[in-house]
Amino acid sequence: MQKGNALRLSPGTLSLNCFDGGLKSIYLGGFPKTEYYFRGFANYNTHNIFTFEDNATHSARKRIISGTFSKSFVLADPSSRASMKKVLYGRLLPMIDRAAHGGDALEVLELLYSYSMDSFVAWQFGGSLSSNLIEDEQERRLYLDGFFAAAPYTFWQYRLPLLNSLFKAVGLIPKKVDSGFNDILRWNLEKCDKAQELLAHGEEKLSPENKPVVMALALQAMSDPEARPGKYPQRLEIASDMFAHNSAAHETSGNTLTYCMYKLSKHPEIQSKLREELLTLDPPLFYPPKEELDNLDLPTIKSIDNLPYLEAVIMETLRLYPSVPGGQPRRVSKSCTLGGHNDIPPGTTVQCYAWSLHRTPEVFPEPDVWKPERWIESSLEQLSTMRRWFWAFGSGGRMCIGSNFAWFSMKNVIGTVYTNYTTTIHRAGDMTLQDAYLAGPTGHHLELMFHAIKR
Repeated sequence: MQKGNALRLSPGTLSLNCFDGGLKSIYLGGFPKTEYYFRGFANYNTHNIFTFEDNATHSARKRIISGTFSKSFVLADPSSRASMKKVLYGRLLPMIDRAAHGGDALEVLELLYSYSMDSFVAWQFGGSLSSNLIEDEQERRLYLDGFFAAAPYTFWQYRLPLLNSLFKAVGLIPKKVDSGFNDILRWNLEKCDKAQELLAHGEEKLSPENKPVVMALALQAMSDPEARPGKYPQRLEIASDMFAHNSAAHETSGNTLTYCMYKLSKHPEIQSKLREELLTLDPPLFYPPKEELDNLDLPTIKSIDNLPYLEAVIMETLRLYPSVPGGQPRRVSKSCTLGGHNDIPPGTTVQCYAWSLHRTPEVFPEPDVWKPERWIESSLEQLSTMRRWFWAFGSGGRMCIGSNFAWFSMKNVIGTVYTNYTTTIHRAGDMTLQDAYLAGPTGHHLELMFHAIKR
């Protein structure tokens, strides 16, 4: 930002930090993706919805599932509601409540990765095939260790794949990195196969809780739900998409929730203001409930979604700590003008960064201050400008397809936790946001104390 709104990083790479002539032109203008995404995010050596370079192929794949990921569908779907209730009230809250009444601290980064994963996978593959990272330590280690083992080496994988292969050959990248990641790819493929087998016996026989909503739609549009188990067409293409969805869900939402609880724990006055709003729900999100889980009386999903301060707290966390702060590279197809610079040649890589967009002081005054009120108290004109520059989920046709489920998941857990508990910091690692494409706390550790609130 100190060097202006356009910075040439290399002879063929230009970074922009502006809306007009930058974010708007590149991402709303449909500039195609680069090979960066296939190098970093292809699964089973197969393209998925996140890695396609050309927009036409991506759009065709997106149309298959976009209706299921729409806000109206997510909020109205009985399966998303049932899955959330099972994971939040059946697994996470009992663990928090035991810690609160036992006076024990909880390490929340891995716990919130686990919650984010379990709540999405229960909707993706159905409750009977859901992950249970919250309660199953062995499954948690399999997935999280396998997933994050590659993190120190992703620069080479994304940017210099030939060197990455050389480093593997000479042992500079440990073999356990590939073996651990292959373990979770097998885990995901097994979920896909079992969900297909369930659907082959009749989707109408499944309860909302056990319906594999996302997988069912992919099978119907791309394959054959009634094919022989494990032999359905486009098996690896579907599995690559499914892994792209669930791997993104756990890391991005888990990091956001961790930072949200971290900042709330440093600001008890904001916790109080948030709880005051949460108690306007009818009925409130009380725990433990008076009813059995199956008969749990909860406020409507729409009423939770409409709480302005809850949204502001999460929105401000996403602004200050975007889970994808790194550059989103696109390729120039024909000569153009960007950032006030003319004749940018075809083949140039251009990109914006959520990290710098969200810290532009002309748009976000006091940009390094976590201030949820900015989303409530700003003028309509300023709020409109901030929303244009807000880029936590990207923008245009390639923006995060899972954003509506992410909001649904995050609002439910933050709303329920802070209705029933206050939090304080017990021990924190370095909470500085990592300098990476996908990023969480540098210290990878946050322990909180949960204090039960008497009704």
